[in-house]
Amino acid sequence: DIYCIEFKYFETKSGERIITREVVVGKEDILRSMPKSASLPKINREQFLKSLDKNGYKVFQKLFEFADENALVFKWGSKGFSLNVDLEGNLVPLLFGYSPNSVFKQSIYTGNELILRKVNNGEEIVNMYVESLTKLGYFVKIKPKGEAVNLKWLINKEYSEEEINCFLKILQKVSIEIKEHGLKNPEL
Repeated sequence: DIYCIEFKYFETKSGERIITREVVVGKEDILRSMPKSASLPKINREQFLKSLDKNGYKVFQKLFEFADENALVFKWGSKGFSLNVDLEGNLVPLLFGYSPNSVFKQSIYTGNELILRKVNNGEEIVNMYVESLTKLGYFVKIKPKGEAVNLKWLINKEYSEEEINCFLKILQKVSIEIKEHGLKNPEL
């Protein structure tokens, strides 16, 4: 017997991954033996660190230490994570970190559209975040998603302790600003 099954992959705004399937050629009963739902397995910190080269390891290890010291929250996905400020159970992403085997390569992306949407005075915070990271020289602007300008740091060379620490100081300032201004609407 010959079967052809078509799969479609979707990702919701909340990050949930959904795969649909349809039998194009063959018997419909083939679907009965297949699992009803599937999602990509999530990685953890240890797996993430093992996937990095020495340049990425240095940056992300310092980032993880910083996050732990500042009570920031990680949400893990299949190829990376989001690093979040916790406002009474509501998470506001500061950035997204990706492993070398993701489509984004070994990188850090900002999540500015969510800061704009969720945080009081979000526009001022995002402007300061973008301006400060741009001055570092290793973040570049990427195509805006909606009204927010986001930045990307492709970690493909060695960065000094000072360069990494400058980045972490900016993160600390942004997380403090988010905590001080709070949520626009705690129900979001």
